[in-house]
Amino acid sequence: MTRVNRRNTAKVRIGFAKRLNNLLWDDSTPFRAGMTMLAALVLLVFTALVLDWLLRADNFPIANVNFEGRFENVTRDHLVAAVAVKGHVRGNFFAADLNSMKEHVESIPWVYRASVRRQWPRDLHIRFEEQELVSKWGKDAWLNRSGELVRLDSAHPSDVLPELRGPEGTHAHVLARYQDFSELLRPVSVRIVGITLTPRRTWRLQLDSGVTLILEREGPDAKIKRFSRVYRHALAKYETKIKQVDLRYTNGFAVEWSVPRTTVVSKANMTITQ
Repeated sequence: MTRVNRRNTAKVRIGFAKRLNNLLWDDSTPFRAGMTMLAALVLLVFTALVLDWLLRADNFPIANVNFEGRFENVTRDHLVAAVAVKGHVRGNFFAADLNSMKEHVESIPWVYRASVRRQWPRDLHIRFEEQELVSKWGKDAWLNRSGELVRLDSAHPSDVLPELRGPEGTHAHVLARYQDFSELLRPVSVRIVGITLTPRRTWRLQLDSGVTLILEREGPDAKIKRFSRVYRHALAKYETKIKQVDLRYTNGFAVEWSVPRTTVVSKANMTITQ
């Protein structure tokens, strides 16, 4: 009798184990689905608690903010003031808004580009590039190497930079044309110190010799090349006496002398008279 009861008990245990195993591994059972939901809920609550603890400012405050850059026109005070906006440096290391901080640093006029990253264990690293100015634009603005308009709070020594002018919104185009024209004049060692695009889209190029070149919108490159060929052989020795050269002619150009005597229109065989 005792052996029979033991056998029955063993059978009951085996049967319960099988049923429990089926419940746990059968996806179609409500029990398995409920267990999965419960596990997910527990994991979600645990994750929320961990994140809440990590993002508390008093648990992981930012310890240091390190800056990397040239510091020629940008000062540390400028940078500290920029990242201090909205209490960035007093916040949590993990919750710091790096994009917002980057935007504030790049709002400094002398900053061209910036990047912000976390540096373990509790520091922030900010790297910045200063504006590289390539020309002056009008009376109170400058252009950087990307052709972007830059307005600076402090004065900048502009005597070594070319002065560009033009209608509103044409600064990038004028800069690109300045670079093209400069390259065309390089073979004759002539440097452009100023360029103006008039409202009628006429180009006026001021050379370092004091000579002004006048060009129309159509085909200016070909006319500068023609001028360069003639300049090297016939005009270079007279450059101190030339006021301006009008290159808007189809087959030549007109020379206006500083002391008006004779205006010469260049043809295929050009002669210079005074």
